[in-house]
Amino acid sequence: MKKLTYDDILFRLGFFRNQANLSARETSFRLGYSEQYIKRIENKDVDLKMKTLLEFCDVVGITIYDFFYLGKDYNAEDKNVLELYSSLSAENKQIVLQLMKKLS
Repeated sequence: MKKLTYDDILFRLGFFRNQANLSARETSFRLGYSEQYIKRIENKDVDLKMKTLLEFCDVVGITIYDFFYLGKDYNAEDKNVLELYSSLSAENKQIVLQLMKKLS
């Protein structure tokens, strides 16, 4: 897996903001900051703090897991499949994996 850079994080910030149909201004307001705050983060004028990232995830309706693991490939259906898969027994996971290999 490719190591994430700060630019990747900022790209994901913009990606999920756009997925939620929020402008930088509206996102800033929902986070309780001045109207230019998110734009300043995206332009690298201000560093993104972990607290802000966690609050951002709440605002756009994703988990921190979605932000880092799924990133720009975020898809609610894929997330649902992963959640269902994780609830399976070890034996059933192997069955699903074998089926997926046969189908691909």
